[in-house]
Amino acid sequence: MKINQYALVDDTLREGPFPAESLAEGPSQPGESWYDVSQAEPDALLRFLAPLTLHPLVLDRCLKPANDPSVLSIGQAVLLEFPAATDRTDLTPTYITILLHGPVLVTIRRSPVPAIESLIEEFRAGKMPPVHHLPQLVFLILDHLADANVDAELAVRDQIANVAEKLTEKSESVTAGDLARLRAQVDDLVSLIENQLYCIAGLNASDNDTLQEPHRKAYIQDMVAEAEIAQRSVYRLENRMTDLYTLYQMIGSDRVEKRLRILTIVSATTLPLALVTGILGMNVGGLPGTDNPNAFLIVMAFMAIVAIVELVYFVRKGWFD
Repeated sequence: MKINQYALVDDTLREGPFPAESLAEGPSQPGESWYDVSQAEPDALLRFLAPLTLHPLVLDRCLKPANDPSVLSIGQAVLLEFPAATDRTDLTPTYITILLHGPVLVTIRRSPVPAIESLIEEFRAGKMPPVHHLPQLVFLILDHLADANVDAELAVRDQIANVAEKLTEKSESVTAGDLARLRAQVDDLVSLIENQLYCIAGLNASDNDTLQEPHRKAYIQDMVAEAEIAQRSVYRLENRMTDLYTLYQMIGSDRVEKRLRILTIVSATTLPLALVTGILGMNVGGLPGTDNPNAFLIVMAFMAIVAIVELVYFVRKGWFD
């Protein structure tokens, strides 16, 4: 298990060492501290969290990998199981556990979360604003995780636009499998944003004293509003995806209709010719031209004229348009 420790000193987040031998002591350092835990092992994590004397339900959620969003507020502790995407193409969520308990913030990552790594690098580079308290740091973490959705939405939107352009220019290059994969991305994005909105709304409804100060409450409400905007945006992507399916089906139907039209023209053109060959092929006496050496050429010329007249008729009537 790997633990990175960061302390709030003079409104600045400073990275500090976390010796292996102090792991059993847990997060009991003075002041406000952030402990970012990765590669979590249940036994080591249990020893690490023991000094916080967490409620059993909160402790259990910290130790077990999450597969659904949740918000718990018990006593001084607020726990979020927050979903995040690992990259712009693979939108299968990975869950990060965020535990705020008085002067201690613990984040538990069981798989890589690039948005957290990016936030830490920005802190190291001095690109982040002053951090006055841990709730503000929680908001920054959630904001960074939610910002990754914007990139994913833009990527999916561009893919939908590209597929729509291909459908109008070269429809044969787009298959039903392409649309199904794109639809799966949209569905994953919808699920991700809805679950994030659930967590942020639960945080807004929390009765934890740490989050009740007016300016902190206002920040959470802003995050709820942003999440709702993201939700509406992804619903628009769903509608565009539905329109894309409709366009694909319409183009496919038009392609089938054109092929059937050609088959109909061929059938209509060959039907009189088949009638002529059927009549002349009857093995009965009295057929005209049987004694004329030019009868075959006359019949073939007649059949060609009939076919040409039919094709000219179909062209003038717009059957080939």
